[in-house]
Amino acid sequence: MMVLPLKQVLQEMAAEKLSLLLTILAVAWSALSIATILSIGEGLRQGIIRTSTSGNGNLIYLSGGYAQQSHGAVIQGTRLKLKPEDVELIRALPGVDHAEVTAVWDKRVRYENRRAWRTPIAVSPGYQRLTGLKVLPGGRWFNPLDQAERRKVIILGYSAAVGLFNASRHWSWVDAGKLETDPVGLQVKVGEEDFTVIGVLSKTSAQLEQGVPADYSIFMPFATWQQFNPGEPVSAIDILPATGAGRERLASTARQVISRKYGAAVDDPQFVQIKDILLEQKTMRRFLLGLQAFLGIIGLITLTVAGIGIANVMFAAVRRSTRDIGVRMAVGATPTAIRVHYFVQALLTMAIGGGLGLLLTMAVITGIRHLPLDGNMLFNELGQPLPELSWPIVSLVILALALVGMAAAWFPASKAASVMPLAALQSE
Repeated sequence: MMVLPLKQVLQEMAAEKLSLLLTILAVAWSALSIATILSIGEGLRQGIIRTSTSGNGNLIYLSGGYAQQSHGAVIQGTRLKLKPEDVELIRALPGVDHAEVTAVWDKRVRYENRRAWRTPIAVSPGYQRLTGLKVLPGGRWFNPLDQAERRKVIILGYSAAVGLFNASRHWSWVDAGKLETDPVGLQVKVGEEDFTVIGVLSKTSAQLEQGVPADYSIFMPFATWQQFNPGEPVSAIDILPATGAGRERLASTARQVISRKYGAAVDDPQFVQIKDILLEQKTMRRFLLGLQAFLGIIGLITLTVAGIGIANVMFAAVRRSTRDIGVRMAVGATPTAIRVHYFVQALLTMAIGGGLGLLLTMAVITGIRHLPLDGNMLFNELGQPLPELSWPIVSLVILALALVGMAAAWFPASKAASVMPLAALQSE
């Protein structure tokens, strides 16, 4: 069994102190760059996934459009006006877990001299099940009595409540604001009607109807909206597919059912508008993976430059140790043993630099995680994307270090293994 002369490897490394130190620092910087970039990219990807899968992220959004072609009594350009009872047709379809209608009331919400910038969305109690929205302690979501008695009650998104009830409010991208007053039980004006606030939503980066941030949304009971808007069409039907249901097939079936009910052509793509939020977000997720790969390639280029530094240090070591190599080969060392000697030297350099780089990465990520980012509007909108130094990222960095180290050692090791003993012993 061949025993590696580790002591001699360390002695040769010590002989190149300055060059080796600079190379180790370059490797550490490269490892720090790759690991930090990938960790930040992974945190951003996970944050956006959290944002996209909450709220309407798993829903199919069905709304009315305009007929693109004439069919029967429906002429081209006819607008589809969805009715509340249409949701029962959707709920009866196989593959549907739940469905709810929503409507938008074109009235502004005011408190004293302050106004919300979003108009109320009329929803049923089951809407919470669709979106997973949570109400802060002290408040509540709509219940069946609110619906049955058509109560004039309202629920505010967190930022909507801040805008209405904080006496001094300066809008900022950096500071989303903290609610200074508990608005539960207070009254606001919706148009000219008085509504009582029964709840405030927890802070969330979720989006709802047509991409409206849940933090700025305002909700009222659907039956109350109907009382003030009798006979008006609803805005949309939100559909939650059952687990394992084919989403594309379900969307197509829903379009056909609604089209047939209103006498339109079932192949008209514009009469019934279908938007599958989850399928649309897969494109964004692929983009984020591509971005993460691109950032990783940039870090790998930096690591390659460090690998060139390792190769230069090893070439210098080979030139300086040519006579020693000749002596070792003259007493029986094989070219393979010489080659392995320099491979070990390169990998040891990579291990020291890479280990230092990963330790620095952990320190950087820990520092970022302790920054006071909570309350930052952009940070919250992106799903609070904290860097994540996961084991797959660590494994990827170690693999990259090993591959670059092997590549950097190949030519110096091959040059050392090709030394002829007689010529080496005659060299100065």
